[in-house]
Amino acid sequence: MLAMLMLLAASAEAGNMVVNASIDGYSVTMVVFADNLPSLGANPVVFELRDSSGKEVPDIADVGVTYSVAGFMPRAVMPLSVAGSTYKGVLNITKAAVWDCFFVFEKRGEKQRSVRFTFQTRDAAPSGR
Repeated sequence: MLAMLMLLAASAEAGNMVVNASIDGYSVTMVVFADNLPSLGANPVVFELRDSSGKEVPDIADVGVTYSVAGFMPRAVMPLSVAGSTYKGVLNITKAAVWDCFFVFEKRGEKQRSVRFTFQTRDAAPSGR
C-alpha cells in the first residue's frame, strides 16, 4: 500500500518544510531545511522513521529514497547517512515544479513499504539563505 501526503502550499511563516505520513502503523517525517519550500539547488533533508509508539524501528533491512519531478522518470536516488531511525540526505532540485519523493523501507521479516511525499518547489531561495 502506498501512503500519499500532498503538500502544495507553505505557511506564511519562515521555517523548515515538515511533512508527516504514516503507513501500517509506522510514521515517517520528512524535514527539508529550507525556508518554507525547497528551492533550486541543494536542500538538506532528514527522514525519521518511528513505530506506532513513537520509538525507533529496530531491524531495518533496507531504506531508500528516490525523487523526481512528479510523474517523470528516471528518479534520482538519494544517498543517505544513517543514525538510528534518522536518515539524512540532500534533495538536488533542478527546477521549480511539483516533485515526488519516495521513502521506501523494509523491516527484517516484513513486506517493503513506501511513503510518497509530494511537494512544490520554487525558483530561488529567499534572501538570506
